Amino acid sequence: MALIKQLAKFSTCEVADALIKLKLPHGGYLPGIEMYSPQHIAGEASVCGPAFTVQMVLQSDTAAPKPDKHFVDAAEPGSVMLISTPSSTRSAVWGGLMTARAQHLGVQGVVLDGRCRDLQEHRASQFPVFARGHSVLGQSPFTRPSRLQVPLEIADPTAGGAFPAVTVHPGDILVADVDGVVSVPRDLVEQVVALAQQGRDVDGRCMEDLRAGAGIRETFARHRGK
Repeated sequence: MALIKQLAKFSTCEVADALIKLKLPHGGYLPGIEMYSPQHIAGEASVCGPAFTVQMVLQSDTAAPKPDKHFVDAAEPGSVMLISTPSSTRSAVWGGLMTARAQHLGVQGVVLDGRCRDLQEHRASQFPVFARGHSVLGQSPFTRPSRLQVPLEIADPTAGGAFPAVTVHPGDILVADVDGVVSVPRDLVEQVVALAQQGRDVDGRCMEDLRAGAGIRETFARHRGK
């Protein structure tokens, strides 16, 4: 918990930079997922917490298992919910009623590899919602929840495989803010915190020089060694 609090001090950009230094080719970035609430890609709202994962399937998929309880009721306090949906889905998988329940349970926010709806309700509640898009259509009769707390592979459906997918395991730490969403593997959190702090310190010195009139090349050579 102490490490998560330390991680929460950093932006998604700082966290992604640290993960790149740790040789994760995607930097933990979940591309195409943006802030929709409390504002649309604006403001200072952020979340940082362990992922509670939900896999949605098409309603027509009768072979996939069904959870024992509603997926929002199953969510853990302090978690950030991560919900995946089939890439063909054009309906929402998160609405205002779900936000009301999740907020009551102490869920920090939701990240949707899919669409949300009821934007005014989320924003009125100041509940953080990050999504790939939005829709006027509800979940039924298009999709349904299947598996809870399983690894989810989050890929950019527009990249044609050119950008590596990110596998998010339950309990991995999701960091989300105005710049986007990043997933940090649990066993890398301590290293990410240390590298993100180093990066912040270096960038701070660069900013001081740049504001004083120094050029990019000389500034980077002085503080970044390149």
